[in-house]
Amino acid sequence: MRAFVVINPLAGSGRTGRRWPGIANALSDRIGSFEHAFTSGPGDATKRVRQAVEAGAELVIAVGGDGTISEAVNGFAGDDGSIRRGCAFAVISAGTGADFARSLGPSADPLRDIASGKQRRIDLGRVSYTDDNGNPASRLFINIAGMGLSGEVDRAVNGERMTGLLPGKAAYYIATLGALLRHRSRTVRLTIDDREELTVDLTMAAIANGRYFGGGMHVAPNARLDSGEFEIVILRGGSKLTLAKDLRQVYRGAHMNHRMIVARTGRRIVAETVGQPGSGVPLDIDGESPGCLKATFEILPGALLLGQ
Repeated sequence: MRAFVVINPLAGSGRTGRRWPGIANALSDRIGSFEHAFTSGPGDATKRVRQAVEAGAELVIAVGGDGTISEAVNGFAGDDGSIRRGCAFAVISAGTGADFARSLGPSADPLRDIASGKQRRIDLGRVSYTDDNGNPASRLFINIAGMGLSGEVDRAVNGERMTGLLPGKAAYYIATLGALLRHRSRTVRLTIDDREELTVDLTMAAIANGRYFGGGMHVAPNARLDSGEFEIVILRGGSKLTLAKDLRQVYRGAHMNHRMIVARTGRRIVAETVGQPGSGVPLDIDGESPGCLKATFEILPGALLLGQ
């Protein structure tokens, strides 16, 4: 099997780079020879994976955090938006948040799982949106996309490099509390599968393929990676004191019956602001915030072959 490994040496506050020699030796023992490349900056994982896939790689392994995993998945998309289906994808989670790894479930030995040859198809999401320069953009996501407070948290964590100072869960928790204090809810209309319109005073919405985000928040406990539809979890605006007090419920997945939560499922969601100039509602796409509303989220059933 022709295998290619893309590594973000800065993931996990640089721990991935320090651990790589040991990971490489163990991986070689499990799967034999492979090609590899280190990322050098934002977007590099996408470029490296696309080159490998086009050159005939049969297995791509991403070593790093959720951002690296998401970038690598985008390398499976061609210029026409089609997804390369003959190449498998696997992850060695070595970042701070590890939310996609949580959605996959616990594993005693991820390298053994990769070497086992077991494969299954999972869904991907595609989001079309407006980037921070006002231009139309599109990208894939493997775990969770959303809008509102979670996008503000992404910008705080990534911009201030908080994850280098604190453990991942603590960094996201503190960033969430800080973003909540600054947050101003907006009126947003969500159209689900052209059959239902919800107009809400929005704090946050998660369009979930996986179950976890934000460094371990179990935001979408009913989501499944191969269900063929998104779990949509909407947090309406309300008392900031109540939201802060009840935030810990999200880590346990115990929030779904909360009075501020609205839950739906769907395959295509259009989200846009209502009655307000501009958008100003930041997106959260696998832990990155590259733009704002208006945005369209679409499920791509069985688009990715996962080696696990």
